Amino acid sequence: MLPGSLHYRYQAKEDILVDLMRLGLEQASIAVTQAVAGATKPAEQLRRGINAHLQMLVSGSDMVYVLLFEWRSLRGEARREMIKLRDRYESLWAAMLKLLAEQGVIRKDMDLELLRLIGLGALNWVATWFREEGRYSLEDIGDFVWRMIRSAVLEEREQRRTS
Repeated sequence: MLPGSLHYRYQAKEDILVDLMRLGLEQASIAVTQAVAGATKPAEQLRRGINAHLQMLVSGSDMVYVLLFEWRSLRGEARREMIKLRDRYESLWAAMLKLLAEQGVIRKDMDLELLRLIGLGALNWVATWFREEGRYSLEDIGDFVWRMIRSAVLEEREQRRTS
């Protein structure tokens, strides 16, 4: 690539960031949607979605880090667009949680919005400390997250089905 090529395509640094973030969110949406589509049991859909999100976070893609840590540097229209894109991704999770609640899989006393916000926040933080050669494998992390959700969020009958 020639030195000026990047500036020919992008007018500003924010344009590059938004494009990278858009690609990262598209990848995340596709990964979660594909993982969930293969499951027939509602609780299994949630477990697979969590694992797909974790896998995407540690995939080594720089887009993930830009998405998680650089969006706050955006201003004006770029920031509004990024928030809209992020909200679209989070709506996948909101819809999944709502459906699970309607099907009686999630406990009735759960605040679904707070569950989504805290859940995604906790999952996203894995990107800051996970190391391939570290103490915990991605499978260990996914299993641990699933056990916590199963114990604290799912209805008792679902806990027994997914044990």
